[in-house]
This record gives sequence, C-alpha cells and structure tokens, in this order.
Amino acid sequence: MTTNFLTIMMKHFEHMNIEVAAAAETVMDVGTHKEREDIYDCNRFLFVKEGKGTLSAQGRQVEMKAGKLFVLLAGMPHRISLEEGTSLTLQWCHFRSSYEDRELYRTLQLPLSVEVSDSPAVSELFGRLYEELARDKLTSRLRIKATMLEMISVYLDNLPDGGQESDPQSAPSEELQKINAILKYIDEHLADNITVESLAKQVFLHPNYFIVFFKGILGYSPIQYVNMRRMEVAKIMLLLPECNVSAVAGKVGMQIYYFSRMFKAHTGLTPSRYRKQSAAFASAATISDEADERRT
Repeated sequence: MTTNFLTIMMKHFEHMNIEVAAAAETVMDVGTHKEREDIYDCNRFLFVKEGKGTLSAQGRQVEMKAGKLFVLLAGMPHRISLEEGTSLTLQWCHFRSSYEDRELYRTLQLPLSVEVSDSPAVSELFGRLYEELARDKLTSRLRIKATMLEMISVYLDNLPDGGQESDPQSAPSEELQKINAILKYIDEHLADNITVESLAKQVFLHPNYFIVFFKGILGYSPIQYVNMRRMEVAKIMLLLPECNVSAVAGKVGMQIYYFSRMFKAHTGLTPSRYRKQSAAFASAATISDEADERRT
C-alpha cells in the first residue's frame, strides 16, 4: 500500500465512530464445530490465540495459526475449517463503523490477515473489550473506541511490505488515483504557493467541485490539509540541527512571521521553543539509554 493510500485510511479512521456489538473468546474443535459458510452484516476481527485451522474467503484459503489477526468486512462470505485432531481458540469482536466504505477498503487491497509481532498485547486488547462491554459504564464507549483504534493500528503496523494482495480485479478506483496524485503533488510542492486552483488543475476538476471531492474523502478542505502537512514536515525539520527556524519556514513555503504564528496555533509552542524542548527530551532519552547500557 502506498503511503498516500494509507493516509486516506488514517483520515477515515480518525473521523469514524465505532460500535462493538459483541466480543468473546471461542474454542473450536472438530467434535463441536459445524463447518458452514457464514455471512455477517457487521465487520469482524478474529485473533488466533491458539491452535490452527483454515479460513476460506474471496476464493482463497488462508492458514489460521497462533498470532494471526483477521479482519472480515461486513457481507464477506467465509468458512472456517478444522482438520481431524485439531482445535482453534479464537478471540473475536463484531463491530460497525460510520465509515463502512467497503469499496474503499477493497480497492486498497487490504489483506485478510496479518501476523502480529506481539500476540500477548493483542490478546490483552480483546480482554479490555470484554471488560468494557460487561461494565457498560458512561465512559465505556470511549474506552471501547480507543481499544478498537489500537487494534486497527496493530493491524496496519503489521502489514507486510507492500501491504497489498495481488488481485488484478482490485485496481485502485479513479477517485483514489486522483487523490493519490494530489497528495503526492502537495508533498512535492510544499515550498510553493499551493492554491485550490493549482490542485484542481492536477486532476482536471473545477475548483468548486474539487473542494467537495477532496473533503469528502479526507475530511479536510484542501488548504487545511496543505497547512497540516506543512506543520507535520516543519516539526520533523526543526529537530535537525542544520535547519534553523527561517530555513524551515522557507522549506514549507511560508514567511517566517506567518509560519511562527501558525506553528504556535498548531502546537501551542513557538518554533524555537518546540526545537529546544524536543532537543532536551532527546538528550534526556540518550542519557537514559546510556545508563541502561551501563547497567547491563
């Protein structure tokens, strides 16, 4: 998956609401498991805690083994099979979201499963879901959403290099290709005077329609997104010793006085204060790491 497509995913996840309908741990064995094709009207996370089996979906068979996290979108037919003498312990949750754009996820060619690097941590996330669903306090919905976003982050963090599955019928849609081109153009021209007209011209759209098109996918107006990217890049550059505040302002295409004002509005700190504070944190972290090395 390209970085720009991942950016689109992030914006969807940031804005969506998540409702977890159910979550539990299930032990399957050949004697009790009835093999059948299931279709749910909600999305499913399945985590293989122990054992092994096979999941069949989208014309493919995927091995189920300990440490694998599966995501199955609503309406996706799937079947779980077990071999004689085997069992499977699954932790799972069923959820719905306000941004259930299955076409978007399909065209991004997200894999059905990933192998997680920290199985106990994922198992603990499911444990949190069980607790909060049972507790049902006023703050439970917030805690459940936080846990689900962490689960999604684990899935994305563990995507294999390239991130995409080979499916020639799942090429990115024209809309996603246009957004990808726009985001790439923005990153390559942050030092220039970027206008709505110049962005719309890249994908041959009328500026008024382009604004609606862009915000509908990313949740920000084009200029809001440009300024956000400028601040993100500026924060990285301010950590480089060779880049002073004036140089950073120039790199993101802004006059220094306007850059300083926008940066403070974005972070609550002036660029100079942010630079000094970050340097102090980095120095403290280095000292701590060196102390740890001496103790070992």
